[in-house]
Amino acid sequence: MIKVKFLLHATFRSNPAFELVEQGNLNPQELRALADLNTDPEFFGLFRRKHIDAAGSAKLAYKEVALLFYFLQNAGELPHYFKSGYDDDVNLTMAKLVLEGIFEIQAGRHFYSGFAAHDFLYEAQEASLDRRHPLLEISTAAIQYAVLLKEADQASLASKLYAYNTMPLFFLPANALGTLEEVEEFLRIGKNNRMNRELLENWNKHEPNPDYRWISWSRKHSRRRDTKPHSIYKIYISPVLEELPEVFEKTISVLTKSQAFSFKIGMNREGLLRPDKFVAYFTELGHLLAAAEMLAPVLKKHKAQGVPFTASLDETEMLSWGMDSTTDETTRNREGGSWRAIVTEKLSASITLSKTERLPPAESVDFVLKKMMLEGVDTMTWTAA
Repeated sequence: MIKVKFLLHATFRSNPAFELVEQGNLNPQELRALADLNTDPEFFGLFRRKHIDAAGSAKLAYKEVALLFYFLQNAGELPHYFKSGYDDDVNLTMAKLVLEGIFEIQAGRHFYSGFAAHDFLYEAQEASLDRRHPLLEISTAAIQYAVLLKEADQASLASKLYAYNTMPLFFLPANALGTLEEVEEFLRIGKNNRMNRELLENWNKHEPNPDYRWISWSRKHSRRRDTKPHSIYKIYISPVLEELPEVFEKTISVLTKSQAFSFKIGMNREGLLRPDKFVAYFTELGHLLAAAEMLAPVLKKHKAQGVPFTASLDETEMLSWGMDSTTDETTRNREGGSWRAIVTEKLSASITLSKTERLPPAESVDFVLKKMMLEGVDTMTWTAA
């Protein structure tokens, strides 16, 4: 795990390449884009690079950081009020603000920010044996791919990261698996199939609709829960398409015996070619791990596709897991609706930031991985740090 140095007694200064623009002095376009923040009492304005052609230069400024920016116009240690509440979160925040270029840290006679400040922010890492899981390799490859894209729009870049490792449409004959009926026959769950009868005995089926493009099932005789869980845990089952019918049948047999309360699968060829084509849901991590322990030996001989930015559950890319917050309406209502969607948004912002520094690809990937740790993401498991 990457560790940040203790920065309490370091010398900082506000980066002279940035200006701080108070909310009342923003231009009409910026005001429209930030309309949702107008009622936030902590919102102050924007940090903006003085060179207006610098991509991705604008960053939100809240009152406490704005005050610090004014205080550190002259280089020095952090002010007393900041030090008095100093803890690990504040330490990470200062490292993040230096990486983003808002502040610079002094080393010798010079000040550094962004990638150039890495050595002054992070503890040196000991060399370790290469034991990287294949799923980690997929996630790293996704970042390498995104770094090389000439994509300026962060939302578009996040979507490409989210969809990484989707199989191209030319893997299928034209128009194959284009209808729900064709998908059900492919999965051996058509009206007259044995699997369908077995599913109906234990699960309620929910047809897809324009707002929910999945075939899903919920358990018929679920145990009563008096309180709503704060988190939902999910297993991604990710076989290649040609092995999906057999994997689906074997997995359903296990899920019926498990504590899963629901599962879903893509409704058409686009859904079945994506890596996160098949997902099962649990209310407790222990229930998820027990189900994974049963699934791993059953599925180990099947060829996997692999879902990037998820935590592995077996030795291959077949099984991995993630977690969604049930209290975040915004997260649950958007496409992807998951922690993985949040991760790819954070990655997109970090990759855009790396491009402003015009780093070589290898250094950009290193910069992004370290920045993600400051964003609360453990890049060895792609779970919350």
